[in-house]
Amino acid sequence: MTATAENTKVPYLDTITNSIGLRDYYQHFHHLASQPTPRLLLDSGLITEEHLNEILNAPDFRSDQHLGFNLYRKKLISDEDLGHLLGACFGLPFVYLHHFDIDLKAVQQIPASFARKYNIIPLIFLENNKLVVAVFDPTNNQLLENLQFITGHVVEFAVATHDDISLAISTYYSEQEMAQALANIEGFVKSSPEQHKDNQINEKILERPVVKLVQNLLTDAVISRASDIHIRPTQHSVDILFRIDGMLVPQRSLNKQLQEVVITRIKILGGMDISERRLPQDGRSKIHFLDKDIDLRLSIIPSVYGEDVVIRLLDTQFAMKHLEDLGYEGDDAHRIKDVLSRNNGMFLITGPTGSGKSTTLYTVLEQIRHESINIITIEDPVEYHIDGIMQIQVHPQISYTFARALKHILRHDPDVIMVGEIRDKETAKMAVESALTGHLMLSTLHTNSAVTTITRFLEIGIEPYMLASTLLGVLAQRLARCNCKHCLVIEEVDPSIRQIMGASANELFYKGSGCDVCKHRGVKGRRAVYELLIISAEMRENIKHDIDANQLQKIAIKEGMTPLTQHALHLARQKVISLAEAYRVRLD
Repeated sequence: MTATAENTKVPYLDTITNSIGLRDYYQHFHHLASQPTPRLLLDSGLITEEHLNEILNAPDFRSDQHLGFNLYRKKLISDEDLGHLLGACFGLPFVYLHHFDIDLKAVQQIPASFARKYNIIPLIFLENNKLVVAVFDPTNNQLLENLQFITGHVVEFAVATHDDISLAISTYYSEQEMAQALANIEGFVKSSPEQHKDNQINEKILERPVVKLVQNLLTDAVISRASDIHIRPTQHSVDILFRIDGMLVPQRSLNKQLQEVVITRIKILGGMDISERRLPQDGRSKIHFLDKDIDLRLSIIPSVYGEDVVIRLLDTQFAMKHLEDLGYEGDDAHRIKDVLSRNNGMFLITGPTGSGKSTTLYTVLEQIRHESINIITIEDPVEYHIDGIMQIQVHPQISYTFARALKHILRHDPDVIMVGEIRDKETAKMAVESALTGHLMLSTLHTNSAVTTITRFLEIGIEPYMLASTLLGVLAQRLARCNCKHCLVIEEVDPSIRQIMGASANELFYKGSGCDVCKHRGVKGRRAVYELLIISAEMRENIKHDIDANQLQKIAIKEGMTPLTQHALHLARQKVISLAEAYRVRLD
């Protein structure tokens, strides 16, 4: 869609999706004057005048940033709204890059490292050799000057969303860099085959090409929002996979000859022994990318075809500030906040590995973090770094366990204690005793449902009366893959799944069919599917009398708990997830 004359009467310009539309804009509409941001916001209906005044006078308002970025940081406008707003404010076009026919000659004008650092992508050349570059932040005048110096061209800005630009960088730069790095390494291997006998790694291979190859893998994973990178050796190749939204997605295959040099580079990155190939090894590292510090947890295990590598990527600057951001709705979010307002007791988050327990736990900490509260955490490992909180890393190899650390931190006068995971009877007993003595205790546990958490504590030897006196609530959760909103189609559901989930035969459910936005996976992002058990007076009495789990479940439902399976079905009926996904995360 190209801009039209009618756009001068409305706050936002149309989205431009191709080079023809962009050239048309600069030929006919580049004279459009910039408009004041507050007026654009009010005219567009994105915000009321009263709310705008509150934001402008808020203590955390950053006067050094454009008003749009302040709203975006508070999640009051979407990234697309921000792009439209900045375009209209500065008289710039707003472009959608998923199908944009980017000129490869334009891309070659800017080095990949510079494009990644400032999150920009060159688009096209205009008349008189002008270069149009898509940026997320058009307020950066220094960037404009640097670009004109680097390219030797007059540079014009267009505005695009942060994710669109990152995806375009990955598409147009990564493949080119990867091919170049592989060609350099393979050329060296073929030219010097005698250097690689008996697993001897020539140091020259470990220089720039392989460093660039591994660095590209890491940056591609960050751009793709991957939580893990899997490097799997097979008989004839080395497969690279990213875990995105809980799914393993194949990325590319490397030449088998590159296996040793790539894994050796990863070992160097993680501070491991490069000569050891028979035993498992673990390591840690860190990269800085897109203004983020990303912690890398590296694990290497010997397999039949060589060493298998998994790299977990953790954004150390935790971004989730509100429970609602994770999918906890209305009354449930308020009930959790009410539990967190207590000054003693225990609140537990449960679920299997990979169910988002740590993310929820850190969000809970963000809810209660305050200068007047002393919060201490004991973790293995420390996944996210939060200012104003004392975070302790346990070291089981030197017998510094959760239980031992918990015993010592009680002398540091904590108000709130977070234990990363309750794994054994000793830690469970210490946690309960801490909650009894005037501390708010937060922790996680590997149990399937909220009610079975109670029976699990009783099974490992915690006295019923102690558990009844301390337990405030249990949140059992899973992570469900959300449908891509851009490619929803009616889902064909197996009748047996409808019957198991309690859905009628004529109900319609939806799933993502796959498009460019979701990289043809049909899903984009994940959210919590959960059940929240708040311990009532009746529930406490039944815990004291060691009532079985089925009876406790009936009491919980009678008191208003929505079972996890029913919550998943509710989300499927709202088109948020597919019914097949609801079936996948259900509880029996």
